Amino acid sequence: MNQNRKYFEEDYIKPRGLSEASEQPIINVMERFLSSLGVPTDFNEKEIIKVWQELTGDLINKLTKRIYVYDKVLFVYVNAPALRSELMMIRTSLCEKINSHFGKTVLKSIEIK
Repeated sequence: MNQNRKYFEEDYIKPRGLSEASEQPIINVMERFLSSLGVPTDFNEKEIIKVWQELTGDLINKLTKRIYVYDKVLFVYVNAPALRSELMMIRTSLCEKINSHFGKTVLKSIEIK
């Protein structure tokens, strides 16, 4: 019986080729899956936050409590009320600079809280 089973396994086990066995980052797999369903794939949250930090500098980053992107809106929570009012005045231009950095509209607006 073991001989039959071994014969059976050898005949029906298909060896995996390189294309099938190659490992890929999960973000690439998810992007392909979501794009096949017609869902937009914008996984730019980390890149958007990085560009924000580069544009605003170290002082503002030190005074920032929390920052995240939700539904194409960048939410920034800051400690200092004076900084909040200054950022409120220039948030439109910062949003335009971030969008121009990516070459497409990745943010609709920036909320400073």
